[in-house]
Amino acid sequence: MNYSSLYRFQAQIDYMSGGNTRYFDISNRLSSGQTLLTPSDDPAGASQAIIYQNSLAKIEQYETARQYAQDTLGQQDEVLSSISSLLTKNLSEKIVAGGNGTYSAEDRAALAKELEGIRNNLMDLANSRNSNGRYIFAGYNTGSQPFAKDGTYLGGKTPIVQLVADSTEMQVSHTGSDVFMSGTPDDFFAALDSAIDALKVPITDDAGRIALQETLDKANVSIKKNIDNLGRVQATVGTNLQQLEILGSSSDNNKVKVISSLQKTLGSDQDSLTNLITQSKMTEFALSASLMVFQSMQKMSIFNMLK
Repeated sequence: MNYSSLYRFQAQIDYMSGGNTRYFDISNRLSSGQTLLTPSDDPAGASQAIIYQNSLAKIEQYETARQYAQDTLGQQDEVLSSISSLLTKNLSEKIVAGGNGTYSAEDRAALAKELEGIRNNLMDLANSRNSNGRYIFAGYNTGSQPFAKDGTYLGGKTPIVQLVADSTEMQVSHTGSDVFMSGTPDDFFAALDSAIDALKVPITDDAGRIALQETLDKANVSIKKNIDNLGRVQATVGTNLQQLEILGSSSDNNKVKVISSLQKTLGSDQDSLTNLITQSKMTEFALSASLMVFQSMQKMSIFNMLK
């Protein structure tokens, strides 16, 4: 065999070996779903990919925080709506009417009973728990019941604050003292208790009736303040829920951009994968052609003579 024949034979073997290497490399990248597998493939791209991955992790972290905030605020909103339905204008009118001369002792006793029922319902709502069994109006002391039976607030003094986006903190809960004005002259449970107790006292003269009316008027003033306060709390909850929707929408758009940039950097986007598939088919075709050439070369008489 002359030198040129050996050279062509060896060159064909080397070409096929290189083709196999390229084919397996492309197949490995296809099975991984991206062109960038190691930092040595593209050091700058690998570094940029890490930046995008960190950004994506941060976006998802805030998504989790906003979901928690949305769940917490949503559950509060439901409970506040239930409380609001109990604190109606009709309730205030009944309390005022309870002190005038048209109410008999039996009427006052019935009103006291009705107020007790409202108070019990409000106490249950004040001690509401979320889906995880945590108390909604306990501040950071979510594991302990915020209100004692006598209406004393035992919960935390600080409302829960959540970081829901870059440099954006949001109050995601209200303490029971904020909602029911506990510890103030207009403490809601104290106002109700004073009205209930006064309605149970027998009236035997004008002085007793005047004392009852004064007590009920004072309780009614506190109840109206609580109704106004409840409206402010509900408005804050509603505003925060709206802000969460806006932040979520903005985050979703940004997330799409980051994912797209990351895919292009890793070579996992549609264009890169399509190009990789094309390369794979071309390499496979080239290997098949090389194999045919090699087989033809083996059949040449000069190689058969070497057997």
